[in-house]
Amino acid sequence: MSRTANLRRQHDAAIQLSDEILSLSNAADGPANAARIAMTLAKLTGVLRIHFAQEDRVIYPYMLQSADRAAARVALAFQSEMGALSPRFQDYAQRWSTARAIAAGFIDFRSESKWLLSALVHRIRREDAELYPLADAMQPADVRRAG
Repeated sequence: MSRTANLRRQHDAAIQLSDEILSLSNAADGPANAARIAMTLAKLTGVLRIHFAQEDRVIYPYMLQSADRAAARVALAFQSEMGALSPRFQDYAQRWSTARAIAAGFIDFRSESKWLLSALVHRIRREDAELYPLADAMQPADVRRAG
């Protein structure tokens, strides 16, 4: 199994849940879907919490310690770029965590969801295409030893 297989499964789940939120919020009866949207957003938040923690503890440190400077540079660029998206998602998930909040501010929720979830899916696809292949190709000998 590849080093990133579990992370890729989490990506697939995050894309599916993001698509579901967008579909529910774009439906003609969008506000009536607030409870389903809130439940789906809670699932997405759980998947991403685990995912971000695993990336931060495993993939990024592994790649940043690489003797392969190109792999380390790519990891650093992705890590820096994600720095803005992760807190933004956390704020979004907290503000829209209930069906009541979603229904009361539905137009704002839909607009923010469209932008943020599109950015998240774009990011995931870039990681799958650019970052994870580098991580999977690395050999243990590629990682510099601390000390």
